[in-house]
Amino acid sequence: MKIKTKDITKIALLVALIAVGAFISIPLGPVPFTLQNFFVFMTGLLLTPFYAGLTVFIYVLLGLMGIPIFAGFSGGFQTVFSPTFGFLISFIIGAAFISKFAHGEKNFGKIMIVLVLAEVIFYAIGLPYMYYILNNVMGSSMNVSKMFSIGMIPFIIPDMIKAVVAAIIAPRILKALNN
Repeated sequence: MKIKTKDITKIALLVALIAVGAFISIPLGPVPFTLQNFFVFMTGLLLTPFYAGLTVFIYVLLGLMGIPIFAGFSGGFQTVFSPTFGFLISFIIGAAFISKFAHGEKNFGKIMIVLVLAEVIFYAIGLPYMYYILNNVMGSSMNVSKMFSIGMIPFIIPDMIKAVVAAIIAPRILKALNN
């Protein structure tokens, strides 16, 4: 597979945008509100599956190398022990999933279904990871109900708003890029 300059440019731009999305952060407990998942949505909608997954993988790798590009301007290998790291892992899988099923799609409803399913992937990986880290690494005593109340419930409506915006603008961006 030969990678083209325009693909490298798109990947670099989206890595940077995911980082910017992390910097726009409102602390809400162990999981802050950020725009990371919005830019993961956009990555999946704008790139092919391999490049979408690669883009988010590069973002996570750069953060693990110590570049402070995660929420709260954090970075470094120790972030593996952060309650939110599972969400970062899920973003890699989610971006490839979104691309596989919605890249190039123009139908708003179909895009929304894929983005909602991607959110399910984010929560299915991120919440158990958060639960494990908080209970077994940080020594908190958290039940499953509390995990949902701090790691998912406050984010459902904002995440759906981000999905709607992504579903509206991504097809327009793709159209402009292909002209």
